[in-house]
Amino acid sequence: MHITPEEAAHSLAQIRRTQHRALRSAPPLFPSWYLVAVWVFVAGIQLVTEVTPPWVLWIGVPVLAIGLAVAVVKLVVDIRNQSLRPHASVVDPWAWAGMVGWIVVTTLGSIVLTFGLQVLEVDHPRTIMGAIMVAVVAASAPVLTRWMSWRTARRAAQGAR
Repeated sequence: MHITPEEAAHSLAQIRRTQHRALRSAPPLFPSWYLVAVWVFVAGIQLVTEVTPPWVLWIGVPVLAIGLAVAVVKLVVDIRNQSLRPHASVVDPWAWAGMVGWIVVTTLGSIVLTFGLQVLEVDHPRTIMGAIMVAVVAASAPVLTRWMSWRTARRAAQGAR
């Protein structure tokens, strides 16, 4: 079988377009639901340690710990069973740096929010912080994970460096 250089270039361009479309429509590199689950755990711990009577700790902490463990197991299973995973050579390290930055910012934001609520002498500042941060994370995590995927798709389209 003989292929002309033009046919080869056309086929290669078509393969790259298909690859780019597949990466664009693939699920995010990192699931945003997991980030929300971690913050729900944090908010739950704040609730059972700050608001509820001490006996609730004996129920609440194990239930929350089991919930977090289930989330971790689901995360591992989901990642292992992904039908489409980009090769390590096309994953943008800046995407993961952005995620680390997002984690640092949300963590520092939660600390500042807690101290601010304490200064204002608001009742149950840690619990309120937890609820606010769950909402913030639920709104921002999908944007973060889609941005990470967009960077990876863009890098794949440009070719691995």
